[in-house]
Amino acid sequence: MKRLFAAIDYTPEPWLTELTLRLKASMSKMDRTNWVDNRLYHITLKFMGETMEYKIPRICDILSQSVSHIPAFDIQLDRINAFGSAYHPRVLMISTLPHPHMEAIHGYIDEHLPALGIKKDYGNFVPHLTLARINQLDDKKMFWNAVNKHQITEPHHIKVNKIILYESILSRGYQPKYVPLHTFELQ
Repeated sequence: MKRLFAAIDYTPEPWLTELTLRLKASMSKMDRTNWVDNRLYHITLKFMGETMEYKIPRICDILSQSVSHIPAFDIQLDRINAFGSAYHPRVLMISTLPHPHMEAIHGYIDEHLPALGIKKDYGNFVPHLTLARINQLDDKKMFWNAVNKHQITEPHHIKVNKIILYESILSRGYQPKYVPLHTFELQ
């Protein structure tokens, strides 16, 4: 079994590294928050979870088909926000603006993987960069003030010219390790 996901890789630019450091420094020291190592940033197109290895060649066929007629494109980072409610945020993230090519790739993958026993996503597809996973906040008002103070004010784009099938290897107490298994180039 391998824990798999398909994603758009993102190497952060200096502005995002600096923004994340400022944001982290402005949070309460009592928060229990796991910040994502910026070398692991990506935009998940489809999380597949624990998957039998024999399915990987067919998954690769589906991922290859999902990008076969898609040209390279840019997506724009939008806002810093959080999944969960305002009173109980769970994931601090930067959302992206919708893009029809990204929606088409996700839609194709999501539509074809159930034939392999991989569940279709329920709910809306919300592409994003995860900055931190929130276990507990000491001061929610301080958290939201920091988020609002550090909002993105200028457009920043990510060039999308490939998607990657990753294996996620979890380890207790440490950042996960993402191992690229296959790369699929856009047209």
